[in-house]
Amino acid sequence: MHDVLVVGAGPAGSHAARRCAELGLDVLMLDAATFPRDKACGGVVGEEAVRLVGRDVLSVVEREGRGNEIFFDWRPLAWIPSPHMYFFKRRKFDHCLVKKAVAAGAVLLEGRRVTRVAVEPDRVVVEANGERHEARLVIGADGTNSVVGRAVGLSHHDGTWKFASIKAEVDLPPDRMEALGVENPMPHQRTYFFSDLLGFAWVIPNEGSVNAGFGAMMRHAAGLRQRFYGFLAGLGVPPQDVRGAQIPYLPLPRVYGDRVLLTGDAGGFVNPWTGCGIDDGIRASERAARVARLAVDRGDFTASTLREFQRASRDHLRWIDRRGRWMKALDLLIPPGSKVPSFFRHLVRVGAAWA
Repeated sequence: MHDVLVVGAGPAGSHAARRCAELGLDVLMLDAATFPRDKACGGVVGEEAVRLVGRDVLSVVEREGRGNEIFFDWRPLAWIPSPHMYFFKRRKFDHCLVKKAVAAGAVLLEGRRVTRVAVEPDRVVVEANGERHEARLVIGADGTNSVVGRAVGLSHHDGTWKFASIKAEVDLPPDRMEALGVENPMPHQRTYFFSDLLGFAWVIPNEGSVNAGFGAMMRHAAGLRQRFYGFLAGLGVPPQDVRGAQIPYLPLPRVYGDRVLLTGDAGGFVNPWTGCGIDDGIRASERAARVARLAVDRGDFTASTLREFQRASRDHLRWIDRRGRWMKALDLLIPPGSKVPSFFRHLVRVGAAWA
């Protein structure tokens, strides 16, 4: 019987496991993959997340970014200066955080795909690969279609308020990197919007490679892979290591239940205007660990104690929800397959200033 069982060892899950272990809890962490592994993500991390996980993580950083260049239909639209953008390869970043969790005392079992979560009066039972694991509390950090969340009726699985995303990690020689313009005059992100798609694309420089991706709202994502290949062709970049994912752009109305906390994408802790969830997930996990410690101290793992996570996350969730509702309004107003309205260019400019 563990104090805490964390399902999912991405940034949110591994940070939750690490902080719980540092707070003296007995922690087991399960993940379907074997580390290191990659994810469909831009790998952009902000200063706050780096501070929370520890600046030693910069030992695996690819580039320190200095801004975001915005394009609309391939034409420059705006420049967003930012002195605190760090570009990581997810297979390195996530592996680093997993190792930090294990060093803090968390036990990691890799290659365990969770298929069932049962909340019982005195424990949570988690089944993975034919194994049975028990804990007083489970923290779901297992992504948008969280098995933990679905077990307690809290999930984005059946909802439509999600992005579909696809990315490629492409090795390039120095002259091709220079031609893309993402390292001149300094390393920076490029974000592209298009008048015929309710979505966005990105290009991010790494060491000897580029991370290029494409995202669109689920209702507008028909033919996304073909569209992504066209985007890569427009950049003169071949498709390599292509993978996809789903990302929520609205938070769940509730991120706790009896013996359950949901963090990261599983709880909707994602910036709806960028699709980035690393920073938000790590911040949420910091709070989740403190509430887990509180529950152990009280010997109470019911919703009456775990709702403290919701209360501690109130401002954060409101911030996400306000921005997510803008995205929801656009999704409802613009029929799938139609061109975006003429005022969308202005919205992109205003949104870039607020991001």
